[in-house]
Amino acid sequence: MKTVKVVAAVICDSILEKKSVFATARGYGEFKGQWEFPGGKIEEGETAQQRLLER
Repeated sequence: MKTVKVVAAVICDSILEKKSVFATARGYGEFKGQWEFPGGKIEEGETAQQRLLER
């Protein structure tokens, strides 16, 4: 079985009193115009932190 490593981040306005969750609109592909969280498939030689920052 193939293992695929992925990472995602949920960004909110406050840890104690959450009123907003931030996401980004996808600008390409089958799900264009829908909302997604930062992250994605971690490529070979890439760290989870790098994947989050590149999105």
